[in-house]
Amino acid sequence: MPKRRHRDPWPSEVHIVYMGDRPKDVLLGEPQHRSMLEQVIGSRVSESLVHSYQRSFNGFAANLSDEEAMEISRMSQVVSVFPSKVRQLHTTRSWNFVGFPVNARRASYESDVIIGMLDTGIWPESDSFSDEGFGPPPTKWKGTCQSSSNFTCNK
Repeated sequence: MPKRRHRDPWPSEVHIVYMGDRPKDVLLGEPQHRSMLEQVIGSRVSESLVHSYQRSFNGFAANLSDEEAMEISRMSQVVSVFPSKVRQLHTTRSWNFVGFPVNARRASYESDVIIGMLDTGIWPESDSFSDEGFGPPPTKWKGTCQSSSNFTCNK
């Protein structure tokens, strides 16, 4: 007779618990996150906590059941709780990729800001880097393109 597998009565997935702006006192970040988790899941905090965010915003990622995520979402310090999703890299045109409407209010300085750079090892000539439809680089931009015989620069 085959062994019966133990089924977790509270299946979990990674959830992001967003608590707003980053903590003013960085020392309070992770201890506060651990304390909140402990109130909901007890002693399993070390197994559940995936990451404590403290540099760009205040929050944490943790393995939680839907019921646990709902309980944490009711805490006064929590803005929102949502399942973490793995995304595939698609484009450098982030505004459209994220799905913001064309007529959404946008900051006047956004086109001059580089939020991050991910080194995925993809080739520069990939369609993801197409400059079709882009205007010239901003006049304030001081970068250069260091091209070689096997590399093509774009805007």
